[in-house]
Parts: sequence; structure tokens; C-alpha cells
Amino acid sequence: MHGIAPTGDPMLHFGAGGRLMRIAYPLWAAAIGLLAIAQPAHAQGYQIQPMLATIRPTGPDSRLTLSIKNTGEVPIMLEMIPFRASVNETGTPTRVPEDKDLLVYPAQTAIPPGREQTVQIRYIGDAALAEARMYGVRVAQLPIDFRTGAAKGGANAQADVKVSFNFLSHIIVSPESARSDIVVEVVEHKADGGLTLRLRNPGTGIAVLNSARWTFTDASGKSVELDTDHVQLGDFSALLPHQDRLASVAAKDVPGLTGTITSKLEIP
Repeated sequence: MHGIAPTGDPMLHFGAGGRLMRIAYPLWAAAIGLLAIAQPAHAQGYQIQPMLATIRPTGPDSRLTLSIKNTGEVPIMLEMIPFRASVNETGTPTRVPEDKDLLVYPAQTAIPPGREQTVQIRYIGDAALAEARMYGVRVAQLPIDFRTGAAKGGANAQADVKVSFNFLSHIIVSPESARSDIVVEVVEHKADGGLTLRLRNPGTGIAVLNSARWTFTDASGKSVELDTDHVQLGDFSALLPHQDRLASVAAKDVPGLTGTITSKLEIP
């Protein structure tokens, strides 16, 4: 699974004990950081949407509303931490705190059971971006004891929250003119039949590859078509501007292809 979701209105629901109750698209699972400390005293969980959105550097479209619903039976306290994401050649993301380019309000909020809270996010960075950037907000549940109002670890604290859930909502900030331009090269046809790929994005936009279709064709004209679930892209399935990515396809997913292989990528 890969760590970026397709654009849409995802709804993720975790229940007691950290079990994934419902997920609208399987690829979103890797976008969630889950820290299970112990079993919860009460059923708890929350939903957030969207998990991925695109906004502009300026104007009314430079804002985003994040919706958070407490689906549990106890109040929850959440903290919203903005970050900027980068990705290396193997698809490993790095997320560093970024509060100069993203304004998030409120930064913390308490949500009663069954209630919904909106969080306003606004890009306030460089308005003259020449290429797209990847940002996001980490939604972290704080271990607050609502019976005493004390944070976990305090002298009189008896924390109700013994399981904390962290969600990552990613935000692409993109000029309207930005476009990705993905080139896929088969750099090795392994002895076992598997493929090593190199992806390049010389464009100015970010390519989200979750819903991409991959076609591999050998010299005889035989083709195999795959979805991204069968292409190992690392832990992050978006390709940022001017980025290379090493990827691979297992031999079992491209059976019968021989000799020189060419590739074609279609992103809906």
C-alpha cells in the first residue's frame, strides 16, 4: 500500500482497540500513523476528511476546511500540526513541521462524542510558486483525562484515553498552470522475470499515482496491464516535481514477458 490517497471525500473510522472499522479506499491505510498504547477504557475513534486535497497559492482557493467527527463515546482532544513533505528516490517520505506556510485554526480542539468540528487551513507562503509543493496536517489525539482536565502524566491524572490515533491529511499547493510529466523507464528485466523501473517527473506538478494504469509490452507485442497495487513505489505514491523514483514489479505480475520491455503510464 502507498501513502497518498486519490482526491475525494474519504471517511476513515477507527474503533476501540485500534481496529480499522471502515476505509473507503484501501490505499489510504498507509497515510495513517496509528500509535496503540493500551486498550481504551471506552469505545473511541474519529473520522477526518479530506485525506488529500489540492489548493492554490493565492485567492479564495488557497483555503481548505478539514472536517473531524468524534465517532466514539468519550470526548477527545486533538492537536493539528502542519508539515511539509518531501520524498527520496526510494519513496520514503520525510515530514517536517511547517507553520510559516500553513495557517491552521484552531490548533487544538476538544470534540464531544458524536459531534463534528471543522478546522480551517490556509496557505500563507510564497504566492508566486513556480511548481507544486506537498504539505499536510497531522491530526494527533492528546491523552487528556476529561474527568480531571489533566494531561496524562500529571499528579492527579487518570487518563481516559489510552489509545491515541494520528491521521495525516495531505495538501497539494499547486499553481493552476502546474503540470506533471511522468516518464517511466524499465531499467532492468531481472533474471527471475521481475522489473526495475525508474520514474521521472521533469514537470512542475505533482503526480498522484494511486489510480494509475501501467502497461508493459515486450518485443513480441505481448502486454500486461496493472494497477498501482502491483507496482512497488515505496511508502509514498505521489511523485513531486523534478523527482526520480525507483520502483519495481514482481515477476508474478508480468508473466510471459520476454526481451526488451517498454512501459506506458496512464493517470486518470
